[in-house]
Amino acid sequence: MKEENLGIKIGTIISVQKVDGTDRLCAVKIDIGDKVIQIAMAVPSYFERDYLIGKQVPIKIDVSPIKIRGIESQARFLTTINENKKTILLMPEQKVPNGSEVW
Repeated sequence: MKEENLGIKIGTIISVQKVDGTDRLCAVKIDIGDKVIQIAMAVPSYFERDYLIGKQVPIKIDVSPIKIRGIESQARFLTTINENKKTILLMPEQKVPNGSEVW
């Protein structure tokens, strides 16, 4: 089977900084192996920001950057919603090298 490039890589969240003047918006820095990128994320109130630090997550990297309240978002998290309408971040079952491609 041929691997298909989905534009998704695994990265580790290294910092989560709340954006001043907002309730939930955070600037999240993620190490994707060859560089560190930033994603603007409205962190749900049931997540502790510190809980996210050190977590590995798949992110969509081949997207156009956008600005949200002045914060550049260079990629997108992959998430889903559970039966209670809570956002669930997808995470690998085992630790893998940052920058690993998802296919």
